[in-house]
This record gives sequence, structure tokens and C-alpha cells, in this order.
Amino acid sequence: MSKIHFLPVRHGDAFIIECTQGDAHGLIVIDGGPMGCGHILQIKLKELGTPDLMVLTHYDDDHIGGILQLVGTCLDDNVILAKEVWANCAGYVEMAESKSTNAKQGVALSVKLNELKEKHGIIWRDDLSEGFEKDLPFASIEVVSPPETIRRMVIKKQEEEGQQLLNASQMNTDNLQKSITELAEYMPKEPDLNKDTELANASSIAFILKCDDLSILMLGDCYPQNVERYLRGKGYSEENPLVVDFVKISHHGSRNNTSNSLLDIIRCDKFIISTNGGKCRSNHPDRITIAHILCHPERNMDTKVHLYFNYKKELIEANGAAFLNDEEYKEWNFEIHDNITEL
Repeated sequence: MSKIHFLPVRHGDAFIIECTQGDAHGLIVIDGGPMGCGHILQIKLKELGTPDLMVLTHYDDDHIGGILQLVGTCLDDNVILAKEVWANCAGYVEMAESKSTNAKQGVALSVKLNELKEKHGIIWRDDLSEGFEKDLPFASIEVVSPPETIRRMVIKKQEEEGQQLLNASQMNTDNLQKSITELAEYMPKEPDLNKDTELANASSIAFILKCDDLSILMLGDCYPQNVERYLRGKGYSEENPLVVDFVKISHHGSRNNTSNSLLDIIRCDKFIISTNGGKCRSNHPDRITIAHILCHPERNMDTKVHLYFNYKKELIEANGAAFLNDEEYKEWNFEIHDNITEL
């Protein structure tokens, strides 16, 4: 039986998916949360075993900081990190070993993955872009983002600057006085690829994973425009939507990473949001994103929507901002499931 494990990695992302297809079983890790959370993933993997595949969607600390810690432990203890790793890092970074600890996240990850590749012979792919498909014994995967042009831009920037691409902060300034229908009219802005902060998220690996009893669209921190363009190019539309069991909402529910038009071509009633509410000026999930999920034009109001969080709602709102009021539970036919560890 397939399972999705939610890991409590504060404001970051970390998932483990147990996949079953026929008699084959496999383990896929997607991201590892921020620095300081590596032990959480390590403990869970001691229970479940060595991953068959590890997907590191992009370079932000809240996705790979914990992986950097885990990689260091694997090198020290001579343990295999995973049989195969997908990470769009610059393949070879010219820098002294003594400087690697001061490097930005993407460069540091490249250095350490090269060490693991030499030491344990792991397979490392750094060419993941839209349209790539792989059939594994236990699941099939189709990458829907990033576009190849953006992947190349990110790798070129790393090679030239040796600099981490940091995540843009987005402050939730909308309070409960604005209605869900009003907020749902918000159009996510187009990413400015000249800004390192937005190029990093645009490079995030997003993919559709399918096995016998599970299908999920994992969106990392990607922008909706790229995913929607790819899916429409594959023939999906409002009349012929992509049907999946779950959608992992992009960028912890940030306002510029989910759109009505993308949701309109996806048929799904279960949405996963990984966040503890955010930190500093980043408040997640944004109420605008919740509005898109609950009342995008093609939503079937007769079907209840389920929102899954890996922390308690009270904690999320205490760290971030309130994103729902009592009346809206009745009006929009949805249910919140919080503090979830697996599905």
C-alpha cells in the first residue's frame, strides 16, 4: 500500500512517499527541510530504509538545508544517501574544500553530491526539465517544470557566481476582512528571471508521480505559469483535466505560486501544504492561495475539498497569519486536517 509521509520540518518541505506498483515497492524522498532538520529525515529513513530516489526540487535552505546535513552524516558514516538523486545543481564547481562550508546552498550541495558520487557511486541526474519521463518498477514520474531554458540559466549562474539562489519572501498582508471570492481574483505575477530570488523558484522541479494506488502532483516551489503551459501543451484543459489524488501546493501556499487557471485544469480534492506558518516576513499559507483552491471557477462545489497540513492550524496561524474564518467553513465545503504525519 502506498503512503505519503509528512515530516515536521518547520517552514520547509520534506516528504517521503512509499510507492507500490504490482509486486514492486520503492521509497522516494522529496526535499529535506531547512538546516537543523536533517536528523528528522535521518530518523525516518532508519525506520523505512535507503531511498530508491531522492528529488531535491531546488536550492533554497527550506528544501535542502536538512539534506546538506544528512549528506555530511552519510559521508562521515560511510552510509549511502540514496540509490539515485535528482538535483539540478552545477555538476562540477571549482572551489577549494576549505571554502565549501561558506558557499551558498546550491554550490555546497554540488560539492557534496560529487563526493558521494565518487565515494558510493550514486546516480546523480542534473538534467531534469519539463517533459522528462521515467518508468520505475514501483512508479512512473513525469516532470512538468522547470522549462529547459530556466534550468540552464540556474546552472550557468551557479557556475559563474558560486552563489545560492535565495527564496523570495512574501508577506501576507491580507486579513480576514477580505472575502474569499475577492481574494480569488488575484492574478499571480510573472516571475522576474533577472532576480536571483525568483529564478531559484522558477527552476524548481515539479512532477507527476503515479503508482498503483496513488497519484500526486508535487509542485516544489515552482510558478504556476510554467506548469499550466506544460499541461495544456500535453492536452489537459478545463474539459479534459489532469486527475490526481493529491496536489502538493507550491511554495508552502505563497500567493504567487498558485493560480485559478492552473487549478481549473486539475481535478483533485486533496491538497497538501507544508508549513509551520513561515518565519520573519514570510507568512504561509497566504489567504489568497486558500481562496484559489476553494473557489477557482472550475471547482465542483458538491465535492468537499480537503486541506492537509503537517503542523497544527493554531501554530501555523500563530507563526504566520489567520487564513480562514468560521463562516467560510460552511460556505465553501472544505475540511482542514492538521498535524498530519502520513496519508
